[in-house]
Amino acid sequence: MKRKPSLLRPLAAAIAVALAVIGWSAPPAAAAGPNLAAGKPVTVSSTTDVYGGGNATDGNQATYWESANNAFPQWIQVDLGSAVSVNELVLKLPSTWESRTQTLTVQGGTVNPPLTTLSASATRTFAPAATITFTAATVRYIRVTVTANTGWPAGQLSEFEVYGPGSGDTQAPTAPGGLAYTEPASGQIKLTWTAATDDVGVTGYDVYANNTLRGSVAGNVLTYTDNQPGTLTVAYYVKARDAAGNQSPARTPSPAPAAAAPAPTWPPASRSPPPPTCTPTSPRTPTTTA
Repeated sequence: MKRKPSLLRPLAAAIAVALAVIGWSAPPAAAAGPNLAAGKPVTVSSTTDVYGGGNATDGNQATYWESANNAFPQWIQVDLGSAVSVNELVLKLPSTWESRTQTLTVQGGTVNPPLTTLSASATRTFAPAATITFTAATVRYIRVTVTANTGWPAGQLSEFEVYGPGSGDTQAPTAPGGLAYTEPASGQIKLTWTAATDDVGVTGYDVYANNTLRGSVAGNVLTYTDNQPGTLTVAYYVKARDAAGNQSPARTPSPAPAAAAPAPTWPPASRSPPPPTCTPTSPRTPTTTA
């Protein structure tokens, strides 16, 4: 829905023109590196009309998400696809809207829903963007919860941008080696691998099943146990990562068995004596005596 234009906009435009004439320019954006949320899937607590969550990661500031009205709290969440290091959000509203504040909490984590608070509840001014910085954390899911909005009684975002540390460690770890599996019980797959190396240090391993992140373990853990139906064939691979969120290449996927192999028997079949054979003979003809 269209929002009322501000009467102050012509004055703001005039000030901007004047500053440009005297040579003033806005400081560069603090965000560094690529927008990690660009094009990524979004889930939301609710929507109004056609203003869905996907508008927040489509790269178009003119489109936006709007939650149900008069029903705080509301939230919007982005799935980055894998665990990466993040330390900044840039949240935007359409450039033609009047300034407003929204009260926001930021949570992140490698599980869904994310449980770790990255930035506590605070009032953020959108004019038309708000930047939120926090201590770097390795997350896959990031959720912004809205509890108040001075411009409209709903959660609103047109762009949900996520950034990681812009400097420091940029070298990815080596790929973990020797990916192998066993099936200790029906429907249970145990993966093992050898340690990756990194110029700073490996802080975790991400385990993928059929190209989807299945779980993560700490950098000093070299095993992961998964539960899958015994009839399902699954392709696994593992990536190492460091504190900066750099990920290693993946190992060649290792297919899990569809079912447990039969227990070995002794002696092996190849050494068992062949079964006895016999050649059928014609039926015996009875004889008689006089």
